[in-house]
Amino acid sequence: MSKEFDAFAKLLFRKLDIDDLRNVEIECKMRVDPDEATDVREWLLDYKGIKHRKSVSFFDQYLDTPSYEVLKAGASLRLRYKRSGTAVYLQYKGPGFYKNGLLYRSEFASKELKKLVREESHHDIVRFSEDTLASIIRHRVSPEMGEAMRRHLGAGVVRRINTGPILALYQKEKFELDLGSAFLEPSLDRISAFHIAKRGLHALSTFCEFENEIKAGDGSLEAKLEHMDELLEFNDEIQDEFELRPERLDKYRRCASFFVK
Repeated sequence: MSKEFDAFAKLLFRKLDIDDLRNVEIECKMRVDPDEATDVREWLLDYKGIKHRKSVSFFDQYLDTPSYEVLKAGASLRLRYKRSGTAVYLQYKGPGFYKNGLLYRSEFASKELKKLVREESHHDIVRFSEDTLASIIRHRVSPEMGEAMRRHLGAGVVRRINTGPILALYQKEKFELDLGSAFLEPSLDRISAFHIAKRGLHALSTFCEFENEIKAGDGSLEAKLEHMDELLEFNDEIQDEFELRPERLDKYRRCASFFVK
């Protein structure tokens, strides 16, 4: 495992361009026919050893420059609004790559942000009551997150991020399957996406997705890689049961690609 792990770790460092492999997300995505979503949920509830953790609703506002430079770079930056919008976090996912049907990418999240407001007269503009977004990235997120954004996007792009053109509303059913040193976190999501225009919200699409991510309590990449076979076997089982189609686009690309020429 050591030689194999070392070789794969080098690949991740090179392709993801980050300093700490605890910030690596490993997951699969599959499209779910909305008519089958209830059956998929029942299948997950009946799966041996799985626990239904929670049903949650929240929404994301994806941030970008006016010319969608974050999207074009293969990354995403979003404000995640939890607890009916009263708890807000800034989350960044860097450009990733696919291998054996799984998506590998970096992910980072800030602590809860305070005193955030959205401008009422220009609904695509994100404003903060005390700090600019660039200031928050400099001072209120982890150094690792800020450095990853500057590496992947460039400091100039980070300074130009000032729009939030896409909203995605989630209804998420989250499950957990304990594997010992790691665990699987399958989820069934229903997403309604909207474009924020000056005249209001324009509905883009509503779709369902199955996601399955492998996680470790301490974020250890080695613990995750030890259980990759179980992740792939679980994915094969549900894909065979429902003939789910792999989804290579993340939610931001699926919602916003229409606006990029």
